[in-house]
Amino acid sequence: MSEEILNALIQLLAIIAKQDEGVHIKELEYVESFLTQQLGHEAVQKYLTQFKKKAEIGEFQQTKKKKKKLTPVQESVRTLALCRKINKTLNQSQKIVVLVRLFELVNTSRQFSEQRMAIIDTVAEVFNISKEEYANIRSFVIENDLQKLDISTILIIDDEQIECNNCLSIKTEYIDGHLIILRVPSSELYFLRYTGTQLVQLNGLPIYNNRIYLFATGSTLKLPKGKPVYYSDVVAKFLAEFNISKISFDVNDVHYKFPSGDVGLRRINISETQGKLIGILGASGSGKTTLLNIMSGIYTPSSGTVKINGIDLHKEKEKLEGILGYIPQDDLLIEELTVF
Repeated sequence: MSEEILNALIQLLAIIAKQDEGVHIKELEYVESFLTQQLGHEAVQKYLTQFKKKAEIGEFQQTKKKKKKLTPVQESVRTLALCRKINKTLNQSQKIVVLVRLFELVNTSRQFSEQRMAIIDTVAEVFNISKEEYANIRSFVIENDLQKLDISTILIIDDEQIECNNCLSIKTEYIDGHLIILRVPSSELYFLRYTGTQLVQLNGLPIYNNRIYLFATGSTLKLPKGKPVYYSDVVAKFLAEFNISKISFDVNDVHYKFPSGDVGLRRINISETQGKLIGILGASGSGKTTLLNIMSGIYTPSSGTVKINGIDLHKEKEKLEGILGYIPQDDLLIEELTVF
């Protein structure tokens, strides 16, 4: 997490936390835990001290004689000024992350007071976050009732078939609670939370009940039982629901002989559709590059066909111009460096 987003987040967390009756112990624990996940020990103390000072905790707490408590109007003006200041330094994805963390802070103590929510409303408005995405983020963070999470941008991973009118689902083997994933379309970000108590790992690290995690590109969810859930699985599930151009890629009984007469490929059959990430595995010299050259139209098969949406790649190549892209491997080695 960049220093800009962290500084902005600490200031906003402090403003919200000190409202009403002041900082709840669970909120302080949340801030410390969050910082520990993001930073080293020395940096944690630095930002935690900064949070306590701005939230007026303990030794930093000011008496009423020294400083009067701000009225709701004054606090709103201060929040508005801070948001406008940091609005210029954060991109839209960072603003979404900040909003999610603000909701997560309030959710730890479940103190959704009018004044706290008004501050979060102000943040969302200045950050130009749409009302729909704001409402979806709020529901994702604070709601546990699946009926209230029946939203088109939410996917639920469960061992039972979830009955949703709008939300998506992935069925897995036994798991207590639910894994809930939110998609934020404007920035194409995905967030994850878990309502159960079993050991579920995100990229090799355990995730904790009702904490919010960024489900970043390439992430892997390892479940107590059954196969893992990959980032590509989640994205493909969402993409399948949109009205996008359908693509079919069919390799039918392809053979290939080199000019020397040696056989390069024998009876290759592949059939896939859009939204899939596919790996081709094999030993050196087994034909991986040859297959890719045929599938991309560089080589012509000795027999068999490669068709995209029913169009023969090698006989009607002009009809498929702009559809295929092929980036060959290039080993990036610096000649002047030794192996050591």
